[in-house]
Amino acid sequence: MFTGIIKSVIKLERIKKDKNNMGVYLSLPFPANIGDSVAINGVCLTVSKISGKIHVFNISSETVKRSSLSYLRAGDFVNVEPSLSIKDLLHGHLVYGHIDGTGKILTIKKDFASSYFIIEYSAELARFIAEKGSVALDGVSLTVAGAGENSFKAVLVKHTLLNTNFQYKKRGDFVNIEVDPLARYLQRLLECK
Repeated sequence: MFTGIIKSVIKLERIKKDKNNMGVYLSLPFPANIGDSVAINGVCLTVSKISGKIHVFNISSETVKRSSLSYLRAGDFVNVEPSLSIKDLLHGHLVYGHIDGTGKILTIKKDFASSYFIIEYSAELARFIAEKGSVALDGVSLTVAGAGENSFKAVLVKHTLLNTNFQYKKRGDFVNIEVDPLARYLQRLLECK
């Protein structure tokens, strides 16, 4: 489990792809052991190997299919967050690292104090995204500033922009979307009535 407060933005060292799976290689700026969970662009991944300073994460075909990780290239910057410890403060919101889908950046507007991003998403996510609700984009805990049928607005204060990979984002880029877990469970309860 994570908080959506990004600890570092780091450059991918290497990507290895085959027909169905993917390997991501990077040097983490915090201690991590084999078997530890780390959120990379909001996706909960497990350290599968350590070679010197390089941490290796093997990504299944299911995760590749559901997330925007397939768009990554060596040299890209990614958000990383270690898993939450029971003694840590919860500054963002509870983020599981279980991606619900991807979104496409339609608009970016930046000013002195903040920036806003308009994110297009698939119709099946619409019931989970509500104005003033929580959402994680590439693992960043954000509040939905406005929601339409197939897009929503997220506002990033300057500090968040400068300390996440959103400083490098451009129109047309894809991001991972994780909806608020409470919305998922509420929807399931309503379906089971």
